Amino acid sequence: MAAKGHSAHISSYELFMAAVSLLSILNLVLLAFMHVQMIKTVVVTVDVFLSLIFLADFSQRFVKAPSKAHYFFRDFGWADLLASIPFPQFKLLRVFRLIKAYVILRKVGFRNVGREFFRDPARGALYLIFFLILLLLEFASIAILRIEGTDPAANIHSASDAIWWVYVTITTVGYGDQYPVTNPGRIVGMLVMLAGVGLFGVLTGFLANKFVPSNDDNSEKLAEIQRDLDEIKTLLKTKE
Repeated sequence: MAAKGHSAHISSYELFMAAVSLLSILNLVLLAFMHVQMIKTVVVTVDVFLSLIFLADFSQRFVKAPSKAHYFFRDFGWADLLASIPFPQFKLLRVFRLIKAYVILRKVGFRNVGREFFRDPARGALYLIFFLILLLLEFASIAILRIEGTDPAANIHSASDAIWWVYVTITTVGYGDQYPVTNPGRIVGMLVMLAGVGLFGVLTGFLANKFVPSNDDNSEKLAEIQRDLDEIKTLLKTKE
């Protein structure tokens, strides 16, 4: 059972890293074809967060590797490290990370990945929430800049304004310092608010599942207590 849980954790993590790799590659395409500087700034800002994720991934793999030299030279650890550097010429190496995730998931078995994910969705919930937040930050910011940018009454003027507005809307804080003034912009705002409520609802469920003991856990604890009591009774009878 522990091995299944471990494989489910690995599967969820590798799926997350594969999704992050795909988003990073998509961002390279966006930077190549986008000509609006504010939108490019949004993509570059999100890519900084992606680079930090890749760096954290390399660090934990390097620390946990049984043979650090084997991981770095034979298992393309050097590519993982260079892929975490936020320069265009190194970002193409993130394709290696995508291939590595595919190989690991193939070893686990794609059917097993799906089966374990749906059997215990809470394991992948945190990764899914984090990835969806990244998607919302980037594409909702791009959408609001495209929609509001042409309106003279708009108060979302820059990439930092857009990212800040999306973040405070996702978290349902809503300071009100930036807000959409056009009807299409308000529709985007409604969608972001709905997504924020849903994401934090899933996060609450994940935390409850993680920290509140399940019925199985309680049964195991009761069984353990009963075994201890039986051992004490046996010792007392022996002394008599």
